[in-house]
Amino acid sequence: MEPAMFRFVSLLAFCFLVSGALMLGYYGEVEVAIGPGCSLLVQPSSVFVKGIKVSAASGPQVSDGGLMLYGLAGAPPMDVPAERSETRRVVVPANFHREWVYFLNKGARIEAAYSVDAETDVPYPLCIVIAQGKESFIKWTEEPTEHNTALSWHLVQGTGTIEQNIDQSSEYYIAVHNLNDHQDTTVQLNIRIRTLIYNTTGAEYRCSPAQHVCTYRVPFVGPNVAVLSSDIRKRLDSDEQRVKLSYEPRWIVYVVGSAILAIVLMLLYEIVSMLFDPCDRGGRGGVERRTPLLTSKEDDSASLGSSYDSVSHDDDDDDGAAERGADGGGDEGCVVCRDARKDCFFLPCGHSATCYACGARIVEEHGSCPLCRRKLKKAKRIFVV
Repeated sequence: MEPAMFRFVSLLAFCFLVSGALMLGYYGEVEVAIGPGCSLLVQPSSVFVKGIKVSAASGPQVSDGGLMLYGLAGAPPMDVPAERSETRRVVVPANFHREWVYFLNKGARIEAAYSVDAETDVPYPLCIVIAQGKESFIKWTEEPTEHNTALSWHLVQGTGTIEQNIDQSSEYYIAVHNLNDHQDTTVQLNIRIRTLIYNTTGAEYRCSPAQHVCTYRVPFVGPNVAVLSSDIRKRLDSDEQRVKLSYEPRWIVYVVGSAILAIVLMLLYEIVSMLFDPCDRGGRGGVERRTPLLTSKEDDSASLGSSYDSVSHDDDDDDGAAERGADGGGDEGCVVCRDARKDCFFLPCGHSATCYACGARIVEEHGSCPLCRRKLKKAKRIFVV
């Protein structure tokens, strides 16, 4: 394989692997928590994604109408008010926590009324937190007493209410942690959430992931989006209800894009080589500086003529070349082995540059003068008196 072709294939493979890794990283499969009144806008780039897939994370869990995937020709307005509430009474083990996760849109509001049982005195109170995103929640579980890892952090006893406004659409964790090391504690939470959901009345595609895998084909042209929404009137268990969200890549775009990127990188490589390689390239235009030792006319006529003339004029060539070789022999050493003296000259050109042993080997192996590149007949020894 030619070096240029090898470089292009290597660059193409590298660019394709990089683009594939970026695609999987940015448009990889994710799990989303779903609760009553959830409304999630999915808006991938139609250039890189040709399909949006949604399926239940562990099989069908809701009835028809509870969870729907909608496809729309543009981003819908988020102007439908929704409100839901649920009561949870749990026993929190010592030095442990219980959590619930919800997906909430920007502008939502959480109100959590708590009531801690006071049947037995506990040396430490409970801690109630609201954390944004899984990463923040995990950081809090590692250091439950750290205030900065959660969006809201409260030590609670008796009864009270915690309120939190939501400024960014994301997953939010509501968790209760028992700071006591030896005694379990019972707590009751009345969670009330007010939010806005997307208006999907103009949807052109509808599918229920509770029944089968839903795939919405995204047109190549147009600002098409998908909305994953659950009915506020349906009962979904936010402890368990999760769906898988994945994307079908538009592979032809990645292949063509990788090829274009590989060509651009190869052109840049050639330009840099011409600018910074002083040996083989020249000047700004990259014109090679090499010039032949003999012009093509001189080389062709002289070499061809000498090869035929040498058959019938060996004696004349020997005499004339001997004089040139004797004059150019000097006391310099052989340019090949650097050990012996120059003691031979080549016929018919008459150049003297090597010892007789190296000269004979050049005639046999290469057949051309190392100085002028003319075709050689023989090497003659020079005797110095």
